[in-house]
Amino acid sequence: MARPCPLCENQPLRPLRVSHVEIDTCPRCHGLWFDRGELERFPDRPSARSFLAMKGQTFSRCRKSGHPVGRAEAVCPTCRSEPVRCPACAERLRRVVTSASPVDVCASCEGVWLDAGAFEALAGVTDTRPPPTPSVMPPARSSATAAAAMECSRCGVGLQVSEAYAYDGDVYCGACRPPGSVSGAAMKKGTPGGPLRRVLGALTTLSLAVSGVVTGCAHTPGPSEVAASYAQALEENRLADAYALTSAPAEARPVFLEHYADASVRQARAKEVREALPGLQARAPALTLVQAQEGWRVVEEKPEDAPRTALKGFLDAVGASNWNKAWSLLSDPLRARYTPERLREDFKREPLSAERVRRARLALEGDVRVTASGAEFPLGTDRAVRLVREAGEYRVAAIE
Repeated sequence: MARPCPLCENQPLRPLRVSHVEIDTCPRCHGLWFDRGELERFPDRPSARSFLAMKGQTFSRCRKSGHPVGRAEAVCPTCRSEPVRCPACAERLRRVVTSASPVDVCASCEGVWLDAGAFEALAGVTDTRPPPTPSVMPPARSSATAAAAMECSRCGVGLQVSEAYAYDGDVYCGACRPPGSVSGAAMKKGTPGGPLRRVLGALTTLSLAVSGVVTGCAHTPGPSEVAASYAQALEENRLADAYALTSAPAEARPVFLEHYADASVRQARAKEVREALPGLQARAPALTLVQAQEGWRVVEEKPEDAPRTALKGFLDAVGASNWNKAWSLLSDPLRARYTPERLREDFKREPLSAERVRRARLALEGDVRVTASGAEFPLGTDRAVRLVREAGEYRVAAIE
């Protein structure tokens, strides 16, 4: 049986002979799949084990758009697409950013997937370590600055001050930095270099200063200021600063740096952010604020609007066979019981599922009873579509 392409839907791989080795390729996207040991038969390319040995590159990418997907996430948090999987064993592929080209590797069967063009880009590469993090400070020119080099306390990679993050007296690289750490790039230009202790002290002082801001001792930047700073950092190619202003996890940083390495992509995104500033909103699960001429104002919706929106989103997802999205709108107990695939199969097998969806759509047009714990859309006298509130958002609990 032909194995599926990790990226293209409903597209089987086909055998391809390269030199003396038979591998697999996708006729649509032209990616290449190497089973265990096959890449090692090309002596001018890095081995699969060199990719697997790289620490910290343990995220996946989604199948639809290539967004980063963390290990704890069942689907892409951005577009709800599934993560790419190994054609051989169906385990998640791990995204590894190398000095020449990103690759996807299977930690289970040690296979390697290369996007179109990556095989050529890896020719002659002996050092697969990713390129150094773009610095937001000018290149070091003095021996004093060079002496300030340090190592990440978690993975041991060498760092300059502009590449380091401080937290609780320790220094981390961008991939290992814990939440709440402070970028050394935020230090003023011209900070004198010195021994490791001196740099740690400077970074720790900076960390404490920012902690004071968070606890109310100084001004905390609002949404507009953060968004404007983010746009400016992109415009000035200060990618470390820009990434520090996002909520993305540390393992997604290589993808961010790769995406915004292109100046045109940076400028387009910065322009997009600046144009959106006048209508900026700040959102939380149970709270939305909008920027008006008078300042920030709370958006107070009708109590029934939120459950209606949640139920409509679920029914629309079912109607479009978007089972990842439908699954994401279920209550916690139902998500624990189902996967997107099982949800799809249950809807196919259940003879009354279409009728239940039809009744639920009719209930959308009627009244809704909102309580402190959820909402109900009555279906006659003794049945209802029931939603519960979880972390401030409505989730579908039952269609009776």
